[in-house]
Amino acid sequence: MRTTLGCHDDQNNLPLSYNRLTGDWLLYYAVAKRFEWRVPPQDRPDVRHSMMMELADAQNRKGGLPLPEAAMYRIASFEVADYWRKKKRQPDLISLDDETADNDTGLSSVLPDDSALDLDAWVDARTFLLSCPKRLIQIAFKRVNGVTLDGAERKYLCHFRKREQKLVFCG
Repeated sequence: MRTTLGCHDDQNNLPLSYNRLTGDWLLYYAVAKRFEWRVPPQDRPDVRHSMMMELADAQNRKGGLPLPEAAMYRIASFEVADYWRKKKRQPDLISLDDETADNDTGLSSVLPDDSALDLDAWVDARTFLLSCPKRLIQIAFKRVNGVTLDGAERKYLCHFRKREQKLVFCG
């Protein structure tokens, strides 16, 4: 059976194997090992090392005297609680490039960039212009060019706007 902790016989000679620990570090490892199952597998090495470092720091703060077993378990328990506290405060981030079974492309490849043509708006505008009265197009060109409209043109524009509003709200 292979494990990621370096405890298998053929991994005893690895430089990062936990089998090479001695003294206080072996004790810290034994304590951390009892608590690491409380976190997800992908985060266990990080939490294990933070527990071991916190145990070493606590012993150094005590002047190098050995810590009681209950105190070591309490420190390891606090490290696990701190892990979950930090995990809860982290925002959930999703990647725009995650590929799902339904979708062969990531979301970032579907999002339009600034230089892309908006084909739907272009088709809608073209359809609108084809069905739009020529007089209204002439009035629009005058407005764009800053030419003031006479009374009849303003009245025609107002009448057309009201007609379109009724179509939008009723339709």
